[in-house]
Amino acid sequence: MTAAAPSRAVVSTGVAFSGKRALFVEDTSSTSAVTARRKFAVVGGVEYHAQAYVFTKSGLQSLGLKFYDASGRVVGSASTPTTGARMIWSRVETRAVAPSTATTASIDIATSSATLSQAWWDGVGVIRPDLPNGGFEATSTSVSVPGWTVSAPSGTSAVISTAQARTGRRSLLLTDASSTAGVSATSSAVPVFPGVTHSLRVWVRPTSGAFVATVRFLDAARHVVRSERVDIRKGLLAWGLVTKQLTAPSTALTATVEISSASTSRGAAAFDTIDLRPAIGAGVHTFAAGASTRPVDAFSNTNVVDGMVVNGRAKLMAVVSGSPAEFQVVDIETGRVDSRFPLGGMKISFAITKGRDGRVYIGGNDGHLWQWTPGATVIKDLGRATAKATTVWDVEVAGDGKIWGVTYPASELWSYDPSAGTLRNYGTLSAAHQYARSLALDSRYAWVGLGSENPVIMRVTLANPTERVLVALPKPVVAGNIADIESLGRYLEVWTPAGRTPGGATVTSERRLYDTTLKSWNVSSNLAMQRPSTLDSRGYFYYFRYKELWAVSSADGTMTSRGKIVSGPGRDRFPLKATLGGVAGEWLLTYDTDGTVAAVNLGTLSERSYTVKFAATKMRIKSLGTGSSTLYVGGYGGSSLAVLDPDMTSRQQYPRVPFAAGVIGEVEGTINHGAYQYLGTYTGGQIFRFDTTKPWVDGSNPKMVASLGGSYQQDRPLAWATSGSRVFFGTIPKYGILSGAMGIFDSDSTTPRIVNAPVKDQSVVALAASGRVVYGGTSRWGGLGATPTQASAKVFAWDATTNKKLWEVAPVPGAQAFGAVTIGPQGSLWAAYGSAVVELDPATGAVKRQVVLQPATASTSSAAVLRNADLAWVGGLLYLTSGGKVYTFDPATLRVDVPVESGVSTPQMVVQPGRFYVPFETTLREYVVR
Repeated sequence: MTAAAPSRAVVSTGVAFSGKRALFVEDTSSTSAVTARRKFAVVGGVEYHAQAYVFTKSGLQSLGLKFYDASGRVVGSASTPTTGARMIWSRVETRAVAPSTATTASIDIATSSATLSQAWWDGVGVIRPDLPNGGFEATSTSVSVPGWTVSAPSGTSAVISTAQARTGRRSLLLTDASSTAGVSATSSAVPVFPGVTHSLRVWVRPTSGAFVATVRFLDAARHVVRSERVDIRKGLLAWGLVTKQLTAPSTALTATVEISSASTSRGAAAFDTIDLRPAIGAGVHTFAAGASTRPVDAFSNTNVVDGMVVNGRAKLMAVVSGSPAEFQVVDIETGRVDSRFPLGGMKISFAITKGRDGRVYIGGNDGHLWQWTPGATVIKDLGRATAKATTVWDVEVAGDGKIWGVTYPASELWSYDPSAGTLRNYGTLSAAHQYARSLALDSRYAWVGLGSENPVIMRVTLANPTERVLVALPKPVVAGNIADIESLGRYLEVWTPAGRTPGGATVTSERRLYDTTLKSWNVSSNLAMQRPSTLDSRGYFYYFRYKELWAVSSADGTMTSRGKIVSGPGRDRFPLKATLGGVAGEWLLTYDTDGTVAAVNLGTLSERSYTVKFAATKMRIKSLGTGSSTLYVGGYGGSSLAVLDPDMTSRQQYPRVPFAAGVIGEVEGTINHGAYQYLGTYTGGQIFRFDTTKPWVDGSNPKMVASLGGSYQQDRPLAWATSGSRVFFGTIPKYGILSGAMGIFDSDSTTPRIVNAPVKDQSVVALAASGRVVYGGTSRWGGLGATPTQASAKVFAWDATTNKKLWEVAPVPGAQAFGAVTIGPQGSLWAAYGSAVVELDPATGAVKRQVVLQPATASTSSAAVLRNADLAWVGGLLYLTSGGKVYTFDPATLRVDVPVESGVSTPQMVVQPGRFYVPFETTLREYVVR
């Protein structure tokens, strides 16, 4: 050891690649270096390989080989720097041929004299991977092939021959003239590095017949832990090179190479320069940040719009989805946005209500309650609604002015007292339900829609919230959410979920009225396909039907026509006392997502029409994929898609009118297949096929070719793969449902074949395909709110031609999800679960090796884990994104780099030769690879 205090190189505990201890090397000086050295004897002219595993805290260090002659003079050296990847184990290897005068060498772990660094080193070793007599130049009078064990029954022979040679003067000649027995020659053991890929090289000159190379990996007790067979097939009467990449098992220390004939085949062949040594791998790469853009910024998607009067002018207000989401107020008559307020960590919202104190209260997927005072230039964050809340799904105002709300998870009910400025949590309403999805208040009760398993309405007494009564849906289903409840006098307006009944019948979603007085769903004034307006000042709510306005009394349900109108129902409808066009009165306003606002005067039935436009926001990137020569980027928070050139200098955004009939929804995943781009969108598991040779036309190109929401109960088609003429997709089911599905398009002109539940009670979140076989990775979680029944996520193989599952395995007990699968250049199947990968045999699913790139931290979270990783192969490197990072991993050398150490917002990426793209919230960033 060479270290000037306080720099040091010491054995420490607490951090170790294997066992309990490692060498901790700390360089605190900018003028002197630290070196840890171990010497060993060498033979000149022979190649040596040194390896170590390093866990870097800061800076760079290096692993080196240094050669000395008999006098101790340095006659040669080589070194490899660490990757600089912090807080992960990465393998470092250096190799060099000992100079002819070298007698000894040393393995050096060293720091730089100019920089500071800290790292732990473990698994340090050196091997001489020199296959004994692999060139067959050594001869002996006592054995036929020195360094090799020969088996040559009658009619066969294995001898060293001078008749042919690839290099030098001699080769191994195997001759098999027997039809019942074979000839073989097995090398002496050569050292290998455990878990590392090794290159087998065999030069062969066949005369006739078939031959095989078998590599057997041996553990410390010289037991065979794995055998790998390599067929030797080359043209006759000419030298040809057979190569194969083989990975040593984690317990292997040595290996033998056997060359043999097939026992049923006669033949003869010469062999030369047989070699087995650690693979070179993909080499060292550097990564640098390139261009960036915010691709999805043309949309002003909203989920609910309401109205109010501010300073005498009629306004619309809404939360516009984005990152962050924005609370916006727009003047109806001018169409201009008056106010915009970013909402912290919120991305989407379904909850807005007007308080009796004149303020507006907002909830969304940040779990917080927000408050805005009309005319104010700031918006107030009142804090997290409950300690557990991640989403505030609905807020309503009670007669006493309190604001009540419901949240996910844990189906909690809570209230906020504006006069006291305090929040109060009434706890979980139902242990059997994660979602308290919707809320309505009347003078006595809170009515809460619970889901997503066995959805039901719960009536809670406001004066004593421990008093709770369940109200069954008119058509109970086993899963789903009650997305909307509204109090309309004695009635509740309820948006019942689609799904399957306990008996298996399919139920469609409806708008229903529930009579709270008679406790009956049999209300004659109900229109099942339309959401009614909220109540006007006289206690009426309204429907639009056949260009006629119908009023319903909230006291007794009497339904009467108010007369003919031109205006349509829009998406949102509510009465507002305001002045429009100089006419004061109570207006029934409707808002549609194309920005159209219709106003019907409830006194005169006069109508007005306005156009408003909420301001577009920067949307969080949800999905990322490639086209034939483009990038496809989907936004989070509604229908939104950007199509970019690879240099990100130009783009188009679709659809023109989000939420219109027949247009794409929120893009979950996409893949290119020749002239077509396939898009999987939420909700309802809708699949679109875009003919890229023709212009984009909302509603027709892309064309919806499948909808899996009804019959198959699927919601999110996020996994995609192609092979030959086929396109495959995998899905996450609807809320409260466990089993996903897999779709198979046999061509670009067909509808998909659907494989329901290829793995029981698990979502299909990753796909890769080769030939007729598609490989899938699953999550043990299904639609949100559903309780998993399976202990571990799975990897499976499916034959698309026979439509049968070939195998299904759980490679890692307890894994929550295999969020990515891919097929490597050597034919192995790789599956990622978070920041760890498993290499599998694609024929059987058997685990070949497991590599943990980043040790997982203990988690107490019970949140669903769906797609937790993405994988891609380019240039011999396996790219993995997970946990906010991007890793590159060389499976041959086990070298790990971390090109992006933090900030990746969703585990998706596009990797191309020389660059890759990853999302950072609203920003797509390019990284250049050299």
